[in-house]
Amino acid sequence: MKDNWTEAAAEGVAAHAAEAIWRQADFAAPVDAHLAKNVVLRAPEAVVQGRMAVATDALALLAALPDQTWYPEDAILDRPEGGAIVTALRRVVEARHDGAGLFGAPTGRRVRVRVMTETAERDGRISDIWRVTDRAALLSALGQTPEGWAHAALKARDPEAQPLTPALDLPAAHAGRGAASGWGAVWADLVERAMEGAFGLFEAQYAPGAELSYPGGQSTHGPAAARGFWMGLRAAFPDGQFEVHHAMGAEAPLLPPRAALRWSLTGRHDGWGPFGAPTGAEVHVMGLSQAEFGPEGLRREWTLYDPGAVWMQIMLRKG
Repeated sequence: MKDNWTEAAAEGVAAHAAEAIWRQADFAAPVDAHLAKNVVLRAPEAVVQGRMAVATDALALLAALPDQTWYPEDAILDRPEGGAIVTALRRVVEARHDGAGLFGAPTGRRVRVRVMTETAERDGRISDIWRVTDRAALLSALGQTPEGWAHAALKARDPEAQPLTPALDLPAAHAGRGAASGWGAVWADLVERAMEGAFGLFEAQYAPGAELSYPGGQSTHGPAAARGFWMGLRAAFPDGQFEVHHAMGAEAPLLPPRAALRWSLTGRHDGWGPFGAPTGAEVHVMGLSQAEFGPEGLRREWTLYDPGAVWMQIMLRKG
């Protein structure tokens, strides 16, 4: 039996397009049917524009991890005024590192990685994609580190290829911030206030046994762990600007209230934290988050950003 959220998700094209392009490498009909001509893909490591550029983004990862199994976890849809559809997707991908290239020589190791995306579409065509892959978890499974990967990626990169920053970003076809009320707005307010220094909100607003999933495949529990994660980011970039760019929420039968956020933290690496000693590098952290709520507060959180892309920006500053 399909519940309402599954039926609603089927009305969008985001899940179908992702499956066809990024898992099956089908660059024919799905690309023409579901991607706008000037579609923009924003990921922490790069920003690309155009149908074929977005589609071929899948090739390197598929070559390294050829047999992928996808496990869709959730889909949250928002229908703002003007006919757009915004979809937040969360999935787990399992594969074996059987191909050479992106992560070095094949190791045969199994990897399990979470991917989160937000897409905006109109008239059945996707115009904007924001995607964060838990690269830290993938690298850990292969015996590598985000810092080491960043160093290797910079040595091998096209000089014109840069991590995503506000200066390199392109205008979004859909630039709405989301509803001013509802679960998305509630969570956005909580995180924004916390990142302004009100870290006690985690103890007040998170359930005692809240399940938390963070970069690197980290799975932990409770308000103190949430506080530590977000405080660590703020500590590394003490004067950085934290901004929620889009927030949405959903309520449906058989499901708890849910919310999704797209956010960024932009500023100088002037503090100690997850990235070691301060370097003064200008850094842009792109993040995606989803949550579920219960009677005791926020009961589950999934948040991803890419530490490897942060290290790339720090290393570019060092030269």
